[in-house]
Amino acid sequence: MKKILIILVGLFVLSSLEAQADILFLDLNGNPKEIEAAKAAASKRGEQVIVIPEVTKELATKQAELLAKTQKANEDYLRKGCSSGNANSAACSGVSKALNDAMANENEFRQKNQLNPETLDKALRGLKSQGVNLSSLVVSGHDGNGHFGGTFGDLTDKNLAEAFQKNAPLGDSIRSLALWGCYTANLSSLSLYWKKAFPQVEVVVGFDKKGPLGNSPANWALLKDFLSKEKDLAQIKDQNELQKAFKKLEGVRITDAAICVGNNFSNKFATMDVANIQSMCEGAFLKDAKIYTCYLNAEKGCENPPANTSSSDLRRFYEQLQDYAHCKEVLPPEQQVGMPSADTMIRLIHFADVKKNFVQNFSQQIGEYNKLLDKVGAPKNLQWGDILKMSRAEILEKLKATDTYFDNKGTGDSALNPEFMALKNFVRLGVQPILGDLNVPFTWVEKGAGPGEGMKNGMATASEANVIRLRKDYENERASRLMNQKIDEVLKTNSATKSQMDAITIREQEIQKQMEAGVNFRDIMGPAQKIDEDKLKLRQNNWQAISGELEQYKRQLKSSEYASAEGQKIFNSRLDELMASYNKTK
Repeated sequence: MKKILIILVGLFVLSSLEAQADILFLDLNGNPKEIEAAKAAASKRGEQVIVIPEVTKELATKQAELLAKTQKANEDYLRKGCSSGNANSAACSGVSKALNDAMANENEFRQKNQLNPETLDKALRGLKSQGVNLSSLVVSGHDGNGHFGGTFGDLTDKNLAEAFQKNAPLGDSIRSLALWGCYTANLSSLSLYWKKAFPQVEVVVGFDKKGPLGNSPANWALLKDFLSKEKDLAQIKDQNELQKAFKKLEGVRITDAAICVGNNFSNKFATMDVANIQSMCEGAFLKDAKIYTCYLNAEKGCENPPANTSSSDLRRFYEQLQDYAHCKEVLPPEQQVGMPSADTMIRLIHFADVKKNFVQNFSQQIGEYNKLLDKVGAPKNLQWGDILKMSRAEILEKLKATDTYFDNKGTGDSALNPEFMALKNFVRLGVQPILGDLNVPFTWVEKGAGPGEGMKNGMATASEANVIRLRKDYENERASRLMNQKIDEVLKTNSATKSQMDAITIREQEIQKQMEAGVNFRDIMGPAQKIDEDKLKLRQNNWQAISGELEQYKRQLKSSEYASAEGQKIFNSRLDELMASYNKTK
């Protein structure tokens, strides 16, 4: 039995090959049991395994240490309240720098040591220079469906295809793919991603639903058995024979495994021709989809779903949709525009029951919302009346009118800002998802159903308790923002600091340009942090010159008329806290 050589390539220190290595294992999850399974199969094939990256104990330990430091720094940052308008305070300066440094160190380590498009390309160049031939490719990570991610890397189908194209003909000899992640071998992934990325591959195996846990013996057994028998499986041309042979693989019967040989797809329940499926599905929904969109959008003639939930044009289209359920997986994205959702459609059919459950569960919250609308002086027609008597068209029109009102209503630094925020959240996070988007539990197709936790949270946003919370957040943020603006203003006009502040302003403008250009946030964290540090030093070094103006400004703010006594109290308290913190760090 040949000894299997695990070779670390490219950035992972490529070592010399003792024999030809045929199975390439991209290990994004650090799963040694899967690697052992691949090694066992490789020995039967007389082949070797290349693992990228080689997750050594030292590598895993270092990554865990860096992650722990970042998590602790983030906890310290949040505990000191630095995420709520107070990030420029002296108390937050130290923890903010610690968080930025920890994130930068972790990011640098990740870029150098994890699998990404750059490190993969360099690794494949190393293999190509060694004259390696690849027979199989194993990719192990989370999720799949055109994307793989995990503790030790992140790649898409396009990343993989491009890396092999750049290093052709390295990948031309790959005859099988083992895609160890969720939804990697469903009809959608096969048609839209993997068969396009690797057209020369004869056989693909993975999972058409969730993949098994990494510590599941069925997971390792299936990988080992497939790699041991993939040559034989690739020769099977008959769909029924393929399914029979596939079901005999260890682990298939207790997982959601699926296989595709050529265009023949099989899981443990069914077989089909992938090529015929797509042509059969093209345009399948377009002819009758207008029925769905008409009622969903409550267009003219479809103002309300039919009262008869068991026999209607909408119900008949729903039944047809079930017959073509697989089509949603295989059509390319451009053909899925406007494609009906069976989940949404069944709730649309039972819209009357959805309304009944809404009123049953949230009548109190609707009352709180209407009361809050009165408080801010909103038009009476925005209030909700008898929802059970409203058609879907009337409900959607009210949602649209309310949204338009809030968009056009500029509040600025108004004492009613918390109330307006609560009202917006109530509509956009509460009512719209339920009555507009029909994001409700399946149990809501019958009356008497209860709400989910997410629904309760969205519908609680207009409550008095939530308005109080929003007011505290808003007034604290307002005080911090105004004081920070005043500090900048004083530093820009003070003769001792004006030139330095002008230089800082230029740096701030440059960072703003980079942000607008889409530069990675991590890349500008360091320069932004340096600006905050320089401003802090200017304030501290010139405190005697600016403290008088700030104290006067604080008194001016505290004496200004304000429509909310409770809001002014919170605001004044925050002003005192800020001045006290400035004095401590002078």
